Amino acid sequence: MQDILRYINSVEGVIGSAVFNDRGAVMVHAFPPIIDANSIKAAAGLTLECVHGLQIAQTLDILDLRYAEGRIIVKSFPGGLLYLLCTKNINLQVLTITINLAVKKLEVLLPNAVEPEATAAEEAVDSSILRLSISHLANQDASNSFDSLGMIAVSQPTSSYIGEFYKTAFKKLILTNTAAGTSGTFPVMVMKDLDPQYDGTIIVGPGIEKKLQVSEGDKVEIRIG
Repeated sequence: MQDILRYINSVEGVIGSAVFNDRGAVMVHAFPPIIDANSIKAAAGLTLECVHGLQIAQTLDILDLRYAEGRIIVKSFPGGLLYLLCTKNINLQVLTITINLAVKKLEVLLPNAVEPEATAAEEAVDSSILRLSISHLANQDASNSFDSLGMIAVSQPTSSYIGEFYKTAFKKLILTNTAAGTSGTFPVMVMKDLDPQYDGTIIVGPGIEKKLQVSEGDKVEIRIG
């Protein structure tokens, strides 16, 4: 099913997608890292309530929720829901063609899919603490400059997300690698016009990677410094 979601996400204007079953469980999703698992689970529950309340399966083909900065598209099919987060200007006519093709495949796959269970590690995660992935810039010179200043970097959307999560402004962040027991407090540089691939990540140089004993893709705990 992950391949089907990648296919849907390739449509211009689709930010991310997910499949929920008829009990509101998240079967699979493909969202940017800045959208965490708890947010997706919450969206699944709210979507199920909305669909049942509006009786979408009986009365509507597609539910199109429009907001100031985006749209949520929900397509109901036997046994589940296809959930899409899109930009506000997405071409729904073009998207509908892709959705209809995708749903035919999902109808076959979903009955055989096993509902994911929370692992012990997931259950042990404190939801009051933000966890984000480590990344580094392709430009080695830029990464080295972070090290020389002892700084880390985030994109503008990531900075806003962290501030909203902790309900406060910040200039420094405490990064903790719980697996290795390493931690450090670092000044933060907010970088504008970064590629969206860096959204939802903490950008560090090789020196800080070594200090924290992390590699690209590892998740660390984020606290306000």
